[in-house]
Amino acid sequence: MTPILLPERIVQVLRVICPILNDGQVEWAVSGSLALALHGLPVVPKDIDLQTDRVGAEQVARLLVEYLVYPPGMHLGVRLVRSYLAQFKIHDIVVETMGNLEFQSPDGRWKPAPDFRHKRTTVDYLGLCIPVVSLEFLLAFYAQLQRPGRVALIEARLKTTAGEG
Repeated sequence: MTPILLPERIVQVLRVICPILNDGQVEWAVSGSLALALHGLPVVPKDIDLQTDRVGAEQVARLLVEYLVYPPGMHLGVRLVRSYLAQFKIHDIVVETMGNLEFQSPDGRWKPAPDFRHKRTTVDYLGLCIPVVSLEFLLAFYAQLQRPGRVALIEARLKTTAGEG
């Protein structure tokens, strides 16, 4: 696997949030581009996305209140995605907490995204214990966002890891 090298600004923010969120009160995991990077894929994250549920989004908002920009509330995202979202700014990095992520199907109905806790892993990075969503979760997420480049990247990694097993 390729060595993981995260931007220093991202590491600084992880040094703030990991000790606070890893106390056992909140079910959470890193998602988005940071999760791809922590899985060893060649992606440079510019922000931090956290996956949780609605209760978790509320808990994170309380724990990180000094950094809160947008309080938790239902948010309709881009490309048929919605979540109970809260936004923070820590050291000029945007951190978004997405609770109860849902995808809209072609018939217009909303359905829950795959459970972010399923096959979640923990990455030890520079002494930080970082929970990370699975590649399978990320595949479903980027397919819903219609990001074919990311989907192809994840599918290639999943094929490689399946060949190793």
